[in-house]
Amino acid sequence: MDKLRIGIIGCGKQAEKHIYSLKKIPYVETVLSDIQPLAAKRLAEKTGSIWVDHPDEIYTDDSIRSVVICTPTPTHVSLIEKTIARGMDVFCEKPLCDTPEEAKRLQNLPSQSEQVILIGYVYRYVPIFEEGFRLFREQTIDGESLVMGKPVSAYFRLGGRGGHQVWKHMRGSGGGAINEMLVHMLDLANWYFGPFKDIEVISCSLRCPARMINGEMVEVNAEDFILVKCTGGNGLEIFCQADLISPAFVQYVEVQTEKGTFMGSIQSDMPSYIFLKEGSGGYSAGKTELRFGQRNVFDMQMLHFVYCILKRGLPDKNRVEDSLQLIEVIREIRNQADLKLISGKQGVITYDTYGRD
Repeated sequence: MDKLRIGIIGCGKQAEKHIYSLKKIPYVETVLSDIQPLAAKRLAEKTGSIWVDHPDEIYTDDSIRSVVICTPTPTHVSLIEKTIARGMDVFCEKPLCDTPEEAKRLQNLPSQSEQVILIGYVYRYVPIFEEGFRLFREQTIDGESLVMGKPVSAYFRLGGRGGHQVWKHMRGSGGGAINEMLVHMLDLANWYFGPFKDIEVISCSLRCPARMINGEMVEVNAEDFILVKCTGGNGLEIFCQADLISPAFVQYVEVQTEKGTFMGSIQSDMPSYIFLKEGSGGYSAGKTELRFGQRNVFDMQMLHFVYCILKRGLPDKNRVEDSLQLIEVIREIRNQADLKLISGKQGVITYDTYGRD
């Protein structure tokens, strides 16, 4: 079998994860690029990859069939369009883009070009969350789980201390807790219980305007805390909270139902279990710990991407259509968040709107 050469555009922290995952797949070869050639060179040396001086060289090399985009959000649309126009498959880091208008421009590209487009919502590859999807989406009737009954409340939480790149904390480059963190939990919540309605931003603020990043104190301006309430398609009240201020990484999903509790986390030191008042669907009454073992979800995500390329089949999840729903939700969240930040309701900082719409 010939080498499957995949171009990487953007050589930051996320790119490194994808490169190592791709290199575990037989016959895959990675070619790295960045608008800063030194970044591509350093990462190539670290990962044992090939590198080129500029991303444009990825598109002029006929041996490269696919592209992985790991750049700031505002660059995604133009890079995806450029990739598809050249007949190449594409994996793009989340979020897909900034506005529903941009998402709609991209929505018809897969059907027109028959190219693979996969969006990087990695939490959908976590086994515990796949089990949650089975319980709350697949094995349901009229929004009610056959195992757990009707959901009555749901909480999706993700927090961390922040990124190692300045752009991840700046509004103009698409940074902040909404893009970096909240989108993951919104995607899971939408996967389980969407479509959303009655979206309300309860709290949005910038609590750490000065940050130590790569050894330097930097003034940043993107939100680092966000709490959102919304209603699922079945009338379920859902809370999604994300931040860039938690000293230690924390993540979990908690769903209360008429028959019990679902608790899931990507963390090995957090409990993942189902508690049922009465046994159902292969689960005993009481608490059943859910242990799937430690798996590298980036490996699983890149394997899915390569499989779709080789089989010439469109992805069964993480599609453009999925992101289109999410972008519309994020726009409403941003509109409300801007108003809270401008009015200073959080008592932390005030500033002008993002100007995204």
